[in-house]
Amino acid sequence: MSVFHQWLLLDPESTASAHAIVLHTPDTVPCDKLIHEISEYLNEYDDDGDGRWLPATDELVEKVTRDPSHRQLLGLPEIAASGASDRSPDVTKTLGSLGQRGHVVLRSHGLDDAALGLGNAFHAGVGKQGDAGSNCHVILNPELMGQKCIAHIIGDMFLEWLHCESQRGEYIHDIR
Repeated sequence: MSVFHQWLLLDPESTASAHAIVLHTPDTVPCDKLIHEISEYLNEYDDDGDGRWLPATDELVEKVTRDPSHRQLLGLPEIAASGASDRSPDVTKTLGSLGQRGHVVLRSHGLDDAALGLGNAFHAGVGKQGDAGSNCHVILNPELMGQKCIAHIIGDMFLEWLHCESQRGEYIHDIR
């Protein structure tokens, strides 16, 4: 069961020090477990996060996208009752709204910061060279390490990035 955190009700501008982690993976790679593991790791080791890291799995994002009360809490408009089959604009808005509040780990679904409205996110690619997206702070090949290691490496690199002002906004590592 997914948890909808109360801190998400905060206005995005009031959480300027909070950041999001955006995972870039090929569509064929399931990453909900990885999203949970990164969130759990940061809830344990990110002292500034106060245990508020939210795993924005595909299931949670879809639930928030479909639920009018959750959309309203995030300040998102209701979905038109036209029954449109293309939900991607609504999913994009949901991902952006969650990411803007910070302390969230989410999957990019091929979207960039501009589409999501994220200005200060940490990007981690998981996949083989060229499969995990570009412009990531770190790219990890899952065939070269255990799944649990990937979550810890991403969490540690995020914390280093977060506390190193001179590195923010620069793409610093490519581990393959």
